[in-house]
Amino acid sequence: MNIKNISVGSLIVLAITLAGCSANPVTGKKDFTLISKDEETAMGAQGHRDILKTMKRYNNASLQAYVNGIGQALARKSHRSGIRYTFTVLDDPSVNAFALPGGYIYITTGLMAYLNSEGELAGVLGHEIGHVTARHGVKQQSASIASAILLDILAKKTSAGNARSLNQFGTALIRGYGRDHELQADQLGAEYLARVGYQPQSMIDVVRVLKAQEEFDKLQARQEGRKPRAYHGVFSTHPSNDKRLQQVIGAAKRFKSAGTRSTNHDGYLKHINGMKYRIDKRHNGRIVVGRATTRGLTYAKLARRSKVGEQRLRLLNGMFPKGQPVHGRLVKIIN
Repeated sequence: MNIKNISVGSLIVLAITLAGCSANPVTGKKDFTLISKDEETAMGAQGHRDILKTMKRYNNASLQAYVNGIGQALARKSHRSGIRYTFTVLDDPSVNAFALPGGYIYITTGLMAYLNSEGELAGVLGHEIGHVTARHGVKQQSASIASAILLDILAKKTSAGNARSLNQFGTALIRGYGRDHELQADQLGAEYLARVGYQPQSMIDVVRVLKAQEEFDKLQARQEGRKPRAYHGVFSTHPSNDKRLQQVIGAAKRFKSAGTRSTNHDGYLKHINGMKYRIDKRHNGRIVVGRATTRGLTYAKLARRSKVGEQRLRLLNGMFPKGQPVHGRLVKIIN
């Protein structure tokens, strides 16, 4: 075959031919992958070492154990319960959680500051476990490798026009997973929540936290004259209005154990009491947890005792943009 006349469709077939196939632990169907399970484990272990060279573990053994305990309970109910999972709280102000292939899962103190229940924490960890069990990182890496191989072939053998076509294919191959992967991770996370006993709704609460971050940043961006950042860009609408999200989370309600465990608002806040909090680039504070015992207490009043303003306090307490403290409930301020 003359490589100059090869079609993009034929190149897709070539990519699949070059790839190995293995059964996906979640669906049981054959996956497009160039990475074995042993290679996945080794890749994750090396990535874990690299991450800990550039990002610090949060120096609080009790909090690390708390997060690990919840993560391990979820992992035992997952589709890949036989691999070893490692859960790490990173001392980092960014609002983030992520997973590496092979079961290495991370959550930052920056994100934990804005969560308001153990159920929400479990939702974050369950979502990241979902990425591992569905082997999303392996799929992305395999797609990247295949695209690089094909682009290299064309760079040496074909015309500029075909090279442009394949470059477009390669980009689509790598980027085409985004929303579907996130939705599948939400679906799997909700299932693992339900199997352990948490409310699957906690997964939507997590997305709501991230959307509130996005809305808060829009407010700040207008005040500072800059472009806003996106924290969970796969959902363009409010999570409560996203039909696909509602559908995948709702499917988890079929498990009998769903809702048998408390979301544990108070327990979670007690665990993060005293945790470091980045106020701005030059200043750090600490989360201080107290109970709203004064009737008529507002976030405006709490802001007088805090190092952050009224709207930031609302954001921290899951009440952005208009909520007020609930009488008798624990609240967070920053000192």
